[in-house]
Amino acid sequence: MTIGSPEGPPPPWQDIHRTVLSTLDALASSTGWIPTAATVGIEPLFERVLKQVCEPHGVTPQAYIALITQDTGMRREVQKRLARLMEHPGLLSMRREAQRREAHHQLHVLNYVLSGQRPPDWVWTSLDEEQQTQLRDAADSGEERDPVLHPRVQRALQKLATDPTKYGQCEDCGTPIILERLQVVPWAECCAACQRKREGTPAETPEPQVNVTYF
Repeated sequence: MTIGSPEGPPPPWQDIHRTVLSTLDALASSTGWIPTAATVGIEPLFERVLKQVCEPHGVTPQAYIALITQDTGMRREVQKRLARLMEHPGLLSMRREAQRREAHHQLHVLNYVLSGQRPPDWVWTSLDEEQQTQLRDAADSGEERDPVLHPRVQRALQKLATDPTKYGQCEDCGTPIILERLQVVPWAECCAACQRKREGTPAETPEPQVNVTYF
């Protein structure tokens, strides 16, 4: 791990840290980074910032990470800015739009397996021959038919077809369903808390949250 020449003065960590923070602040006030973050996530952008800031000082990003890992205050300052990037309205909007497109595809495939109704051509042609064969066999066998799940899938498809903005909104409390839940349950009508209320399940487990930590 490079931390500077052993014969020279120690790296100007405070200057490096301030530059990292100011660079992250500048990102938060711009939008050019959003398409990249929506595709690959925040971590590669953070790594690029560290490389850009650290290398002119002759230190590695790993050395900076090691430093702030040992300093709670510095670490919190960085995490606060990374969280701000993750919560940027533009990024959230783009991620939700990407999730809607993916869910639309997944729900059509699932509907085919559950009902035997062939999905639209734009879905079918996106699958390779092996996938098409597997889905066709599953649909023809009827073994995956589920009279409870199928109406929920159809309801989600109806939302996406008539008013996509309603997809991913909790039907009971009106708040956005977190993306992590929709990725696992693309037919979800409610957030996890409201779903538990519908099912009469004690609210023992809070809505899952994803912490922004890279070190």
